[in-house]
Amino acid sequence: MRILFIGDVFGTQGRKAIKKELPQLVKDNKIDFVIANAENTTHGRSLSLKHYKELMDAGVNFFTFGNHTWQLDEIKEVLKQKNTVRPANLKEVAPQTKFGGVGTREVKVNGTIIKITNLLGMSIPMGDIQESPVKTLTKIIKETDKHDIHIVDFHCETTSEKNALFLKFAGKVSAILGTHTHVQTADEKILKNTAYITDVGMTGGSLGVIGADAEEILPVFDGTKAKFILKPSDTPYQFSAVLLEFDKDNKTKAIHRVLKYEQ
Repeated sequence: MRILFIGDVFGTQGRKAIKKELPQLVKDNKIDFVIANAENTTHGRSLSLKHYKELMDAGVNFFTFGNHTWQLDEIKEVLKQKNTVRPANLKEVAPQTKFGGVGTREVKVNGTIIKITNLLGMSIPMGDIQESPVKTLTKIIKETDKHDIHIVDFHCETTSEKNALFLKFAGKVSAILGTHTHVQTADEKILKNTAYITDVGMTGGSLGVIGADAEEILPVFDGTKAKFILKPSDTPYQFSAVLLEFDKDNKTKAIHRVLKYEQ
């Protein structure tokens, strides 16, 4: 079994990267299943139905999200789809729960049951809407149905929190893949049959500020503006992902970084 996980898809250039790069990657690597973090897909915030269908047509099979999930009302319709998960560790009183969706889901691919779970890190300031991801994942593992592979998208701000979750759950899930910080890290590893990378990276404009238009961001850092407007970069794209390989017994065999740039 080969599963490709694509890092945060950001705006027009992110969608273009997937349409240009994904079909050949799937063919060349005999990929069975494609997951993408899509929380930045529509103008940098959330995922519209139109862009959901666009990415599906390009070859994405399943979608995860993060802190920007709920910034479009039509995400309600997207989260009704059976190939989506939003952060599982929302508190019951969080206003975001009105948008629906589930945080963990199982799908069958070529006879293999794959479980996908989405978690939001405590280090992302969200107004105290999230429960501890450790407690939530512990509960999910305890209550889970039988599955063969369990992939966790940990959408989180700090490298330390991502590393800590990996060490806590090594041997209990198949992969913990960090998202949100948009810079692909070079620390992929496998411990106790659990694959890990601190951040898968970002799929979008390669010469922006983690995918955003640099001209909108730089004035904040030089002190001339207090806030920025999030506008996706229209610079040449990069495509960031990891390829996971599993053996015939569904044990984690390998994790490979994928990083391609627009030619």
